[in-house]
Amino acid sequence: MKKNTTKPCSLSRVACAVSLAFSSVVTPVLAEADVQEYIEHIEVVGQSGAVSKALNRQRNAAGIITVASTDELGQFPDSNVSEALQRLAGLSVERDQGEGRFVRVRGLAPDYNAVTYNGTQLAAPEAGRRAVALDVIPSELLESVEVSKTLTPDMPAGSLGGTVEIKSLSAFDRSNDFYSFSAEAGYNELQSKTSPKLSGVFSKILDVAGETDSLGVALAASFAERKFGSDNVETGGSWDFDEGLEEFELRDYSISRKRLGLALNVDYRPGNNNEYYLRTLYSEFSDDETRQGLVVELAEPQFAGALGEAELLRSLKQREETQTISAVVVGTKQISGNWQWSLEAGVSKADEDTPFNIAAADFEQEFDAGVGFNGSRILRLAAPAEAYLGDGYELKEVEMGDTYAKETERNIRFDVSREIMQAKGSLTLKTGAKFSQREKTAAEDVWLFEDFEDAGISALRLADYAGGNIDYSLSNMGPAVNSNSIYQLVNTLNRDDFIDEVESQINDYQIDEDISAAYVMAQWERDNWQLIGGVRFEHEKRDAAGSRYDAINEVFSANQVSSSDDYWLPAVVARYNLSEQSILRAAFSTGLVRPNFEQLSPAFILEEDDGELEAAFGNPQLKALTTNNLDLGIEHYADKLGVVSAMLFYKEIDNFIYEADLAGRGDYVDFAKAESFVNGGKAELYGLELNAIHKLSGFGNWLDNLLLSANLTLTDSAADIAWFDEGTLFSREVALPSQSDKTANLSLGYETDSISLRLAANYKSKYLAEVGDITDSAYDVYSDDHLQLDFTAKWTFTRGMQLYFNVVNLNDEPYYAYTGRKPYNFQYEQYGRTVVLGVQITNW
Repeated sequence: MKKNTTKPCSLSRVACAVSLAFSSVVTPVLAEADVQEYIEHIEVVGQSGAVSKALNRQRNAAGIITVASTDELGQFPDSNVSEALQRLAGLSVERDQGEGRFVRVRGLAPDYNAVTYNGTQLAAPEAGRRAVALDVIPSELLESVEVSKTLTPDMPAGSLGGTVEIKSLSAFDRSNDFYSFSAEAGYNELQSKTSPKLSGVFSKILDVAGETDSLGVALAASFAERKFGSDNVETGGSWDFDEGLEEFELRDYSISRKRLGLALNVDYRPGNNNEYYLRTLYSEFSDDETRQGLVVELAEPQFAGALGEAELLRSLKQREETQTISAVVVGTKQISGNWQWSLEAGVSKADEDTPFNIAAADFEQEFDAGVGFNGSRILRLAAPAEAYLGDGYELKEVEMGDTYAKETERNIRFDVSREIMQAKGSLTLKTGAKFSQREKTAAEDVWLFEDFEDAGISALRLADYAGGNIDYSLSNMGPAVNSNSIYQLVNTLNRDDFIDEVESQINDYQIDEDISAAYVMAQWERDNWQLIGGVRFEHEKRDAAGSRYDAINEVFSANQVSSSDDYWLPAVVARYNLSEQSILRAAFSTGLVRPNFEQLSPAFILEEDDGELEAAFGNPQLKALTTNNLDLGIEHYADKLGVVSAMLFYKEIDNFIYEADLAGRGDYVDFAKAESFVNGGKAELYGLELNAIHKLSGFGNWLDNLLLSANLTLTDSAADIAWFDEGTLFSREVALPSQSDKTANLSLGYETDSISLRLAANYKSKYLAEVGDITDSAYDVYSDDHLQLDFTAKWTFTRGMQLYFNVVNLNDEPYYAYTGRKPYNFQYEQYGRTVVLGVQITNW
C-alpha cells in the first residue's frame, strides 16, 4: 500500500487532522475498499479528530453500528474496553467494585451479547458465563471497537442485543512508522497507595522482497496495577416486610488488580490483491481481594431503632483470582478480477484460576440483648462495646476453596464473493461456511475446617488471629482477621480429613459444543440504495457431562446429556441516502443466544428434608433464546463535525430463560422443591436511541473550541415468568434483567492546540437485578439509578509530549440496590474518587 501523499496542511496540527478527517465525512459514500484505503491514512489528533474518524466508519457501514476508535477511547479517563464503551449510544456497563466489567447493549444483559476479536469469538474465563469481561482487555491494545446492532447473514450468531467486535491495531492503520508511550500513577481516596500504569505501542511498515511498504508489524503492551477499596453494607434481601430485618452485614474490601496486555500483529500485502495477516492477543487480569465482614444475625426480625438478641460473625474472605484471555487469528484475503475470497482460522482460550483460598473464616459471639441497627439506605450497627473487641469472638469454622475454569474456542471459516456489474446497479453475491468447537470445563474443591478442639487447636479467640482495626468509613467495625494467621492454621491440618466431597464434585462439569454454519447473501447497490438480504443456517451439537448426587442414599452417579438443534436466521438490511448528508436505515434480522453454562450445568442434587423430596439441578436440554429484530432510523451528518440520529428498535424474544420451581408437575409431581432453569414463552424489548454530536463554529472566539456530545436511549421490556402452587399455574410479568429504562451520556469538550478538557456524565436508570421471590414482586431486587461524572485534562507542552490528569467518579457516586422499595437496602457500596496523573509521548 502506498504511503500517504496528502499535501501538508497549513493549519494548526489539531485543525489539520480534523480537516482531513472531516473531508471524508462530507464526501459521498465510497465503495468499501476505497473507504478503507481512505480512512487508514487519516492521522487523528485530539477529541475532534477521534470523533470524526469514528463517525466516518459508522456512516459508511451497511448496517447499524456504533464505533469507538482507539483515539476516541483515549479521550476519556477509562481504564479498559468496557468502561470506554459505556460512552456510546445504547450501551451501558455492569460494574464490579465500581469498575466497568461487562457490556449491555440496548438494555440486554451481557450474556445476551457476543464479543469477537477480529472475527473470532472470545472465550469467557468465568465458569458459569458466556459473557466476556472486557475489563480484562486494556484499551491500548486495540485499533477500534465496533458494536453491530443489526446482524447480517455473514456474521456468526450468538447475540440478541449486539456483537462487540474488537479490532486489533495494524501498522497500516497509519501511514508512517508510529510509536506511543505513556506512564501514569493513580490514587484512590479509600486506599492511600499509588497505582502505576505503563503502556506502549509501536508499528513499522517495511519493504520486503522488492515490494514497497508490503510488511506491517505492530506491537502493543500494557501493564497496570490498581490498588483501591470499597465500603459496603448489605442485607442480601433478608427482609420480612411485616416484622423487619433478619440479617445484615458490614463489609470492607481491600483490592489490588493487575492487568497485563500484549498484542503482536503482522500484515503482509505483496500486492493490491493479496493480503496475509496474523493477529494475536494475550491479556491477564489478577484480582487480589481481602474482604473483612461483620455479619449480624438477629434472633427475631426487627426494624431500625429496635434492640434485641443476635449472633455476630466476624468473617474473612481472601483470594487471588487470575483470569487470562488469549487469541490467535491467521488468515488471507485474495482478489481475482470480480472474485474475492478469504480463509481464516482462529483459536481463543480463557481460564480463571483461584487457588487454595479463604472462602470464609468465621468467628462468632452471641449477645442476649442490645443489638440492632439504625438507618435504611446505609445501615449502621448498634451493639454493646464488646462487639467491637476481639476477645469475645471464637473461631467457628474455616471454609477453603480451590476453583478452576477453562474455555477453548476453535474455528475456521471460508468466504467467497463475486461482484456483478449491471445496468441497474452493482450486485455482489456472497457465500461462506464456518465450523467452530467450544469446550468448557469447571472444577472445584471445597474444604470445611471445624471442630478445632478435637483437632488439638486451643487458640480459638479472635484476639489470636487479629490484624488491627478495620478502616471502614461507614461506621465502626472493630478488629480485622489476619489472613496469614488463618493460612498458617489450616496448613497445620490434614486437608484430606476436612474435604467436602459433595461440593467438591457436584460443581465439576464439561460441556462441548460443535457448531456448523453456512450462509448465502446478496448485496445490491444503485444510486442512493443499498440492500442486503440472505439467510444463515447453524447446526449445534452439545454434550454435557457432570454428576448426580443422591443425598438420601449418599451415592454419586454420572450424568451425561446430549442434544442438537438447527436454526435458520434470515436478515434483510436496507439503506437509502436521502442526500449527501442524510441516511435512512431499516433492517429485519434474527439472532440467537445459547444458554449460559450455569444454566446448562448437568449437576443434580437430590435431598430429603422432613420426609419431603427436594432437588436442585441445571438443565442441559434448554433451548437457545431466539429473536426477531426490527430497526428503523435516520442519521444526519453536519457540514462540519457533527451528527444527529434517531433509531427505533424492537425485539421479540422466544424461549426466555428463568429460574423456576418445577415441584408439583411432570417428573417432580411428588417433590416439595425442584429448582432449575426453564424456557419461558415470549419476551419483548423495544426502544429509541437518540444521538447528537456537535462541534461549535462560527463564533470567532473560545466557543469554537467546544465539542458537545449527548445520547439517550429509552427502553422498555416485558417477559412472563410462571410457577405452580398446589397444582395451579400462576404467572406474572417482569422486565428483562439488567434493562434500564433510560441510559444517557453527556460530555462537554474544550480543545486548543495545547489544552484538551473533557467532562463526561454517564447515567443509567434503575433496573431489575434479580427476581428475589418468583411468586412475589415485592421481593424483586433493583439496582438504583446511577450517575457518574468523570473528568480528564491534557496539556501538550511540546510536540509529541502530553501531560494528562484524570478524575474518575468525580461525584463519589455509590452503588445502591434495594428489595422492592428504596428504603429496603439490598446492598450499598461506595468506592471513593480516583485521580490519575500521567505523561504520554507520541511521534505525531
